[in-house]
Amino acid sequence: MEKIDLSGMTLLLTNDDGITGEGLILLEKTLKDAGASVFVLAPDSNCSGVSSLLTMENPLVFRRVKENWFSCSGSPVDCTISAILSTIFGGRKFDAVISGINKGANLGTDVVYSGTCAAARQAVLYGVPGIALSVESYDGTWKFGAMAEFCAKNLKKLISLCTNDVFVSVNGRSADIYNGVGFASLSIRDYRDRVSLISDPNGSDDVFYGFFAGGNIQSSKRKEEKCEDDFSMSSRGLVCVTRIFAEPSAKNDFGSEF
Repeated sequence: MEKIDLSGMTLLLTNDDGITGEGLILLEKTLKDAGASVFVLAPDSNCSGVSSLLTMENPLVFRRVKENWFSCSGSPVDCTISAILSTIFGGRKFDAVISGINKGANLGTDVVYSGTCAAARQAVLYGVPGIALSVESYDGTWKFGAMAEFCAKNLKKLISLCTNDVFVSVNGRSADIYNGVGFASLSIRDYRDRVSLISDPNGSDDVFYGFFAGGNIQSSKRKEEKCEDDFSMSSRGLVCVTRIFAEPSAKNDFGSEF
């Protein structure tokens, strides 16, 4: 990797794959090698698909893994909140919260369900730039190095793309190198989800068990967008960068009173 200087930057890393996630470990090493001060607070187990789950009634358990590394019994959002609002890291101020590198894409409507994106979104809600990183594999092999290098090389630019109401989601293929980078719109994802029900094996007529299963993901472009969508851009081997509003936006243009 070319020489990158991130000295003077203080970064929080989290994810939704868990504290032992390969992408998280490689990203931490890459950013530290570039001179950044890196702190890690990540879930103690896989939290994929939990979106913005927030633990409110039960206490969170933090365990020190090594210096500046803690696991958390809660969700990715819990990790972001705890690192920013508590003294677990001595009340440090972070230049950015980076979530990932996720094992699996977070394209289009994936961002609604993604714990990876939720952690970055929560950072922005607290006034800290939030960046979500994800890679997708199409052959069963997982390579995180190219995305880690892209993040380190372009971190200051990615931070500049975040505002007080926007976080950044970055997606790419599991690859050694990328063919380029571009801004992308959000695609529409059709998951072909289904829930299969089976009867209670104990014989109760009032109890059923449901098993969720997702089918092959389909994607289509939002026609109203002027730029290429993230699914097609990522499929062409490009890194796609998408700026996403952190807060819901109401559409109140009905033209009359209720």
